[in-house]
Amino acid sequence: MPGLNSKSGEYWKQHVMSWEASAYYKDSGKPPTFWDRMSTLFRGRGMYVRMEAALRMVTPHVKNMSVLDIGCASGRFAFQLMEVGASKVTGIDVSPAAIETANQKRLASPYADRMEFKAMDLTQPDIELPSVDLVTALGVIEYFDASTLSNLLSKFKTRYFLLDFPDAEGRTRNWLIWNLRQVYLRINHCPGVYLFTQEEFGKMAGQLGYTGLWFTRYSLFDYVSNLPRP
Repeated sequence: MPGLNSKSGEYWKQHVMSWEASAYYKDSGKPPTFWDRMSTLFRGRGMYVRMEAALRMVTPHVKNMSVLDIGCASGRFAFQLMEVGASKVTGIDVSPAAIETANQKRLASPYADRMEFKAMDLTQPDIELPSVDLVTALGVIEYFDASTLSNLLSKFKTRYFLLDFPDAEGRTRNWLIWNLRQVYLRINHCPGVYLFTQEEFGKMAGQLGYTGLWFTRYSLFDYVSNLPRP
């Protein structure tokens, strides 16, 4: 039924604030659940590293761009995009609590009139996304199966994107980290994580008219983009 959250959407609606508190533990200020707190022992600064690498990749291009940040949580990356020159940033997340926090930060910031945050379940087939110059998403598309991801990409109204990419080869290369991740997901009852090969994603994006794709890896994280390659 339209309007009902998917299992993945419902999971993140309930879980994203605890996840963010553990992922960005150095400056979150909010307590995570026990298992998210335990995951910090294995994750370390990983989420900071992922975000910092993504910001470096978009910074040469983002000045005066409008950006849609998918899975924005409380807006951490969205505000960084503003700081490096974006003209407007819209953040969307499945969690109303995360969006409420993001809007509180927005209203207290110098960017209040150039940012917007909305609660939205991206797994729903009838979603409509705004027209922007660039779409960013970190730690998002790995929770979409192939058909749902294809539907999401078809909703993009953008020329460029930069996505954290769940590379099938890269994610499973370190078997210890991969298996620890599976334990964490099962304990937290996460509906599932989906991996893709570069060929699979390239074919999916190509069918929607996206060309010039390139893939890169930094630390433990893979990315895909069609921005002008550095």
